[in-house]
Amino acid sequence: MRRYRIIEDGIIPHFVTWTLTEWLPLFISDKYCEILINSIDYCRREKGLLLHAYVIMPTHAHYILSAKSGYILSDILRDARKFTAKEIVRQLQQDGHGLYEWVFRDAAQKAGRPQGSYKVWSDGTHPVALVSEQMAIQKLEYLHNNPIRKGLVELPEHWRYSSAAFYLDEKGPVQIDPLEW
Repeated sequence: MRRYRIIEDGIIPHFVTWTLTEWLPLFISDKYCEILINSIDYCRREKGLLLHAYVIMPTHAHYILSAKSGYILSDILRDARKFTAKEIVRQLQQDGHGLYEWVFRDAAQKAGRPQGSYKVWSDGTHPVALVSEQMAIQKLEYLHNNPIRKGLVELPEHWRYSSAAFYLDEKGPVQIDPLEW
């Protein structure tokens, strides 16, 4: 049995993490953050994703997600990761960021992927099912306080790519589906 897996098709909220290969600080640029935002927003509108919270850090992103009834969270995440990887590589090529592109290509080669492939995301999302309100609050606070722990802002709502402002009744770049217990 795998240690990390999505349970009950993802109807229960899950805390997941997407980490860039080699922890490259790609998300210091708005255009790369927007790739994640736009993909998650599309999945909300078209694929049955419920986005409860998120934060995009320079090297990784944390989400609290679930799926509407009839949808499978692991399938949504697989498709979103695949799409965002392709878009990130496309943007890197357009921007002429050869070093990042080389690292992702080298990682794919080491993973035994076909020639010309890229490995943008580290393996796995390490989903944690949030089976209680207490657990959900703990992960929500962890996620929103991540930019503070890294010394990037003084207040969670000051981090642009986070749902912290939403929980203070402010708007953010993507619609949030509030956690309800």
